Amino acid sequence: MEVVIQAHHPDAQALRAQAESRVRIATQRLSSFVSRAVVRLKDLNGPRGGVDKLCQIQFNTANGGVLVVSSRGADWRATLEVALARASHTLSRRFSARKPKSTVKPGTLKGTDARDLG
Repeated sequence: MEVVIQAHHPDAQALRAQAESRVRIATQRLSSFVSRAVVRLKDLNGPRGGVDKLCQIQFNTANGGVLVVSSRGADWRATLEVALARASHTLSRRFSARKPKSTVKPGTLKGTDARDLG
């Protein structure tokens, strides 16, 4: 999986290696379904402070789909973790194998044939 980190703020630049590592760990079991991840770290209102850190992650999936998740907060790492948790949950839900429901008819025993009973 290709991981691209886009960060222009000096504090976000320092987080590049950790962000790439966290993306790989969070999507490790789903790596066959995700071909590319782009992480964008932005400071929305510059030096004024506040809840202005934005982490946006775009996942390109193997079937051609795109998933984009975002998180805002006052801390780079916290916004990254929240966005990764949302993405991991959504990706696992989207690509989990759904088990077929059992089709046992009323009045029959599961695992036995009606001919065996008589």
